Amino acid sequence: MSSAPFSRPSRRSLIVGAAATLGTLPLLSRKARADVWPARPVKMVVPFAAGGTTDVLARLVAAKLSEEMGQQFIVENKTGAGGNIAADYVAKSDPDGYTFIVGTPGTHAINKYVFKNMTYDPINDIAPVIVIARVPNLFSVTNTLPVKSVAEFIALAKSKPGEFFYATPGLGSTAHVATELFKSMTGVDIVHVPYKGSAPALTDLIAGRVHLTIDNLPASQPFAEAGSIRAIAVSTATRWPLLPEIPTIAEAGVPGYEAASWFTVAAPAKTPKEIIVKLNASIDKYIKTADGIARMRKLGAEPAGGSPEDMQAYVLSETEKWGKVAKFAGIKPE
Repeated sequence: MSSAPFSRPSRRSLIVGAAATLGTLPLLSRKARADVWPARPVKMVVPFAAGGTTDVLARLVAAKLSEEMGQQFIVENKTGAGGNIAADYVAKSDPDGYTFIVGTPGTHAINKYVFKNMTYDPINDIAPVIVIARVPNLFSVTNTLPVKSVAEFIALAKSKPGEFFYATPGLGSTAHVATELFKSMTGVDIVHVPYKGSAPALTDLIAGRVHLTIDNLPASQPFAEAGSIRAIAVSTATRWPLLPEIPTIAEAGVPGYEAASWFTVAAPAKTPKEIIVKLNASIDKYIKTADGIARMRKLGAEPAGGSPEDMQAYVLSETEKWGKVAKFAGIKPE
C-alpha cells in the first residue's frame, strides 16, 4: 500500500500565516517593552526654563523615580510658544514610554485659546498619566513700586494707565490668564511682557524692569521670603495654609477672583497602558508619602495624585473653565 504523499503548504497559506504572525508583533512588542520598562534613561520634557515651578517639581519627581526604578529620569527644558514647542515634541515622539511631558494648564487647556495655529491636540495627541500638584499664584510687585496691597496697586495703576508692566512665564501660562482675569475684573490697564519661564520673568521683576507678576507660588515664594520682591496676595479662593498672613486677591479688593495652577505628567498618545499605569502608581505613591507631602508643601505646592482617568476628567473641566475666562478677558488667538 502506497503512503499518501507529504502535503506542502501552499504559497497562499504561507503568506496568510506570516501576515497573521506579523500582525501580532506590535502588540507583543509593546507588552514586552512594558514588562521591562524602563530599560534605559527616560526623558521628562519641561516646557519652561530651569528654575521655574514646572522645572522644580519635575526635578523632584525625576529624582525619586530614578532612585526607585534604577534608571535615570532626565529633565530636559524645551522652551517657547507658551509650552507648545515642548508639547508638540512630546506628542510627536515615539510612544515607547521614554518621553513624557511635565505639563501645565497652558499645554493642556489654555493654549488653544491663545495660539491660532496649534500643531498638536492636547486631548487626542497626549495621554494623561497623573496630576502631580496644584498651586496658588502669588501676586507680587517689584520693591520699587510704592504699594503694599492689591487695593493700592489698583489705585496706582488706574492713575497711570498703560505705564505698568506685568511679567509672565509665557503666553497661555496661568500667570497670563490669571492677570488678564484680574485686569478684566478691575479695569486696570497694564501691559503684558511674556518671558520663556518664571526665572527670567522674576529676574526682571527683582530688577524693576517689570512691575507685577501673578505667578506660581513655588517660583515666587523664595524671592518674596528673601525680600527681593513684595508678595501682597494669593490667587486662590482661600488663604494658603503656609502663608496665613497673606490675604487672597478676592478679600484684598477683587471679590470673586480665583485662579490656580496645576502640574501633570503626560505621554504621547498610544503609549502602552501598562507603562502609564506603572508610572502613575510610582508617582502617586511618592507624593502621598510624608516625605513627598513635606517636600511639595515646602515648594508651595499641594500634592494631587489620582488615576490617569482622574487627570483626563480634570483637564477637560479646566479646559472648559479657562475657555470661559479667555472669552471673559477678551483673549484672542494670535
